[in-house]
Amino acid sequence: MTPRSKRTAFRVGTAILMAGALAALAGCSGGNSGATTGGPIAMYTWVSSQSDRDQWQGFIDLGKKVDPSLDVTIEGPSFNDYWTKVKTRLSGSNPPCLLTTQAARAQELSGLLMPLDDLIKKYKLDTSAFDSSMLKGMTVDGTIRAIPYDAEPIVLYYNKDAFTAAGLDLPSTTYTRDQFIADAKKLTTADHKALAIAPGFFIPNAWAIADGAEAVKSGKLDLTNSKLVDQVQSYFDLVSKDGIAKAPEAADASDASQAAFTSGAVDMLIEGPWMYGTFADAAKFDLGVTIVPSTSGDAHGMTAGSGFGIAKNCKDPDGAFKAIVAMTDTSVLKGQAEKRGIVPSRADAQSAWAEGKSPEAYAAVQALLKNATAQLTTPTWNQVETLFTQYGVEGYRGDKTAKDVLNTIQNSVGQ
Repeated sequence: MTPRSKRTAFRVGTAILMAGALAALAGCSGGNSGATTGGPIAMYTWVSSQSDRDQWQGFIDLGKKVDPSLDVTIEGPSFNDYWTKVKTRLSGSNPPCLLTTQAARAQELSGLLMPLDDLIKKYKLDTSAFDSSMLKGMTVDGTIRAIPYDAEPIVLYYNKDAFTAAGLDLPSTTYTRDQFIADAKKLTTADHKALAIAPGFFIPNAWAIADGAEAVKSGKLDLTNSKLVDQVQSYFDLVSKDGIAKAPEAADASDASQAAFTSGAVDMLIEGPWMYGTFADAAKFDLGVTIVPSTSGDAHGMTAGSGFGIAKNCKDPDGAFKAIVAMTDTSVLKGQAEKRGIVPSRADAQSAWAEGKSPEAYAAVQALLKNATAQLTTPTWNQVETLFTQYGVEGYRGDKTAKDVLNTIQNSVGQ
């Protein structure tokens, strides 16, 4: 947490005045936590590293240029701990007012987040300016629970040099599954695979959404629907049938597939646009970006992103909402896109992400955002990810079908 500013009590001429001054100080002492009006608004968020803290401070510093009265403090645990500790923090003394959430986790935190619709109407915030998929992802029981600051559609990175050397056409903002597999097979040799695959369900989910299949229906886990089963099977088949990728190991971290791509050991990788700067710096080849392939070839993006919400027990919701308005202003999101590499949730700020990126990368992101679906999850999603990481390996190896794997997970999670 940032150091708290200390207030100095001045002597007054009488005991009555002294008592009044002390009472006034006591009344605003909770301001740093956002529990009362008139003081700093506390934001509880994930702070896994100095980079995280710098990002949040960037929103605050840029927000102050929009609203000079903006006064927000930062506290919070690591990202992995945040989702459990936030519940404890809000039940303690002087709870914070501002909370961060991902669209994927809004359902999980719905009991903690205040519906914002009345405040949106009161302060005339134009929600149509924000990415619709992210707003939908942050809507629970028909009410908006957070205002998104980014909208990150999952993309396919590829090695342009490898494609050119193999005589392949570079993908554009359309890319069919058939063409993708044909390209990958041409790039694959006995000891070289075209695609890197990481364990977990995040990327297979993006693959499925690209073809219109989803894992959550009406807020409930729906892993066994036939469309999703077919899509996950087609993703398993990239390894077991098409032979264009190696099966991941359950113990692999996501950076293993990333390192394989940037080193040139593989030629393609499905990942988030937030990795563009890292990949461009690390790769010794010309970096390409296209859409996640679909059967039709049309772009359908899975968006991942985060936003700012207000705790239900916040005693200064108006002050907290004004802070959100300032920190999601177009100028702020442009600044964060330029400095932090986020894809802004506001369409009128997204051109800032294009700075320093290839034109085709920006075109791919824009095409995906025009037809996007946020990754939606349930409160049991951590179990889904853990079990898919464990059992998915057998799917990639062809030992189990997608139907087997997804049925096992659905029955184990039981939601």
